[in-house]
Amino acid sequence: MSKDTDVEQATKPESGVVQVEPAIPEQPQPLIAVTNGEKPVAATPTTTATPATAEQVQPATTIAGIELATPTAAATSPPTGSGKTNMDPALINFKVLYVLTQLCGLTMIVLVATWIGQHFGGLAGTSNPGVEFNWHPLFMTIGFIYLYGNSILIYRGFRTTRKKTLKLTHAGIHMGAFILTVIALKTVFDSHNLANPPIPNMYSLHSWLGLSAVIIFSLQYVAGFVAFLAPGLRENYRIAMMPLHIYFGLFGFVLAIASALMGITEKAIFAIKTPAYSTLPPAGVLANVIGVLYVVFGALVVYLATEPSYKRKPIPEDTALLNSSSANE
Repeated sequence: MSKDTDVEQATKPESGVVQVEPAIPEQPQPLIAVTNGEKPVAATPTTTATPATAEQVQPATTIAGIELATPTAAATSPPTGSGKTNMDPALINFKVLYVLTQLCGLTMIVLVATWIGQHFGGLAGTSNPGVEFNWHPLFMTIGFIYLYGNSILIYRGFRTTRKKTLKLTHAGIHMGAFILTVIALKTVFDSHNLANPPIPNMYSLHSWLGLSAVIIFSLQYVAGFVAFLAPGLRENYRIAMMPLHIYFGLFGFVLAIASALMGITEKAIFAIKTPAYSTLPPAGVLANVIGVLYVVFGALVVYLATEPSYKRKPIPEDTALLNSSSANE
């Protein structure tokens, strides 16, 4: 037999595999070609003989033991960058209300500064006790209302930050609020004691509730520092103290709002004389607007801090920190 005949016979397809050659795509590298989800050409006859159904169609099998996604899953999965559009509606509501709370608090501070600056002579030291009093409403608004409220919301407002960092920030904001509160208390006592004649101290309901709120705030700070920042306390005691810490923190904040409302009303009645407060002069209207902002700010803080759907979810760093703390005990 001639060589040409040998070549011709070698190119003829073997019996039983005549259906394989038309299905092979003409590609430079047929060993990695995939057609309609079928195995490569080098696959065994038993694999290629099985017809591919709609349920068996996949772009690939596995690579290094990792199963690739099916076309259906790829089509239904959200594209990269669509996390914001699929954000939890509760989290969207929280962000809107949180921004509104901050705007309300900052507006409240600006209006208090405007109120004492335009209608009560601004700020002064001990040489002018009557004007020195104006530090009291300003620092109480900044420290005992705005900073106090933000220290309560710190865990939910910055939910992606590590819990240890939030604890330190929470304690730091409380310390700033405490310092401003102490200065505010000193100025009000100076304005009474240095007046001529002196004005009695601690006789009004505003002073009673205000001092009670400061005491609760101070005890809360000490108890929270010992329970959640100082080392050595067992985890079960911290868990037991957490509900009390949350309750008295909110109770002290609500008490601060109530005493602030009484204080600004008392100041308006005593200080707005010409024209009288009852005629609603600009100073009186501004005092009422500030009081309304106190209520709105307090209501927003309490709502954001108590709504279950806004609760901060633990992040992996928190779990690792908790496990490490439990292992050390």
